[in-house]
Amino acid sequence: MRWLRLHLRSRRVPLATATGTALIALAWALSLAYTDSPTINARTASLAIMLAVVAVGTTLAGADNSLDHTMAVNWPVRRAGHLLLAAAAITALLSLSMITETRYEPFALVLRNTAGLLGLTALGATVLGAALAWVAPLAWTLIAVLPLMGPSRDLKVQVAGWLIQPAGTTAATVCAMILAVTGLLAYTLRGCPVRPASATGPDR
Repeated sequence: MRWLRLHLRSRRVPLATATGTALIALAWALSLAYTDSPTINARTASLAIMLAVVAVGTTLAGADNSLDHTMAVNWPVRRAGHLLLAAAAITALLSLSMITETRYEPFALVLRNTAGLLGLTALGATVLGAALAWVAPLAWTLIAVLPLMGPSRDLKVQVAGWLIQPAGTTAATVCAMILAVTGLLAYTLRGCPVRPASATGPDR
């Protein structure tokens, strides 16, 4: 399992995991302290998920992207596994709140938003690279949580604000699934753009 440890280290997974956990816990703590509702509202939940997903986005490429395209390794399988494990980890962290008085729920909304935002991040990483994978999820989430957005019967609003639509809203679910599947396939098959190691390596 040495290769797995090296892989996780090269992708800065421990740091991303700690960051995502801290951000989810912070949103939960603020909701516990400042609201009386047992359910964390969709806007706060969406922001927490987005921040956790952005942390995951930094792990979608290593220090040298050219190594992620070598034929000696079955990278598509590793990339798909990386994304699926990230989705499971974020969902599991959010689900831990179910044993407390303030919860991220309903679970269908948590699952939908995690899948959609992670797919959007993976799509961003495929097009712009892991360093800029945060742009799309951040922009869409900030638009969705604006006060003028809310649960609506208007199809355009349901798509633009899919993150805060009630669980079971067909348009929101379809939008999230399209983003999830498109992001998964694009990242799995293509990976991040190839850039020199000097452009992707960590700062010293």
